Amino acid sequence: MSDTRRRVKVYTLNEDRQWDDRGTGHVSSTFVERLKGISLLVRAESDGSLLLESKISPNTAYQKQQDTLIVWSEAENYDLALSFQEKAGCDEIWEKICQVYVRFMIHYYAV
Repeated sequence: MSDTRRRVKVYTLNEDRQWDDRGTGHVSSTFVERLKGISLLVRAESDGSLLLESKISPNTAYQKQQDTLIVWSEAENYDLALSFQEKAGCDEIWEKICQVYVRFMIHYYAV
């Protein structure tokens, strides 16, 4: 059974400022011990390989565009985008990103 709400295409921006399709898979947000934080994981629908592992950082400017797109920059000249098949999946992952920000702000101002 496939969860179409979380079905995404992963894109990276190339040197020519064009979006390259890195593959289609299913995104989840989970704690990754090695990264010591909540991360976005995208596993390829074809073979389950890891297409993306990206720690959600409060220092990163995430943008939700239209109803089904989340874009951000991981490093200088390394832009990423998740294009969701369904708005509900985009909203769900956007909420997870916002939760990381809220937890960070609560912790930051509580210290």
